[in-house]
Amino acid sequence: MNYLIILNSPHQHHFEEVHRLICDYDASIRVNPSTWLIHTHYDATIIRQHLASIISIHDSLLVFKIDQEHSFTNDLDLNDWMEDIHNESAIGLE
Repeated sequence: MNYLIILNSPHQHHFEEVHRLICDYDASIRVNPSTWLIHTHYDATIIRQHLASIISIHDSLLVFKIDQEHSFTNDLDLNDWMEDIHNESAIGLE
């Protein structure tokens, strides 16, 4: 499953702390300093609980499951990443 994760924080170091945790998932790519795409078998609640363990009450964290339909502009790395994840998932189903 693929998820979009968005962190809003007044604390700059929280972005790097969350990034380090996100790198532990099956696959991930950082879209911008506060946004990531990840591929994992965990559900959104588990992901939120894992990441929320290091953020403060002044932060907000959004975790959205995304399906196969997606669109990006001007960022080939994101399109390539999504295609790679889709292809790996398709291979795993065979």
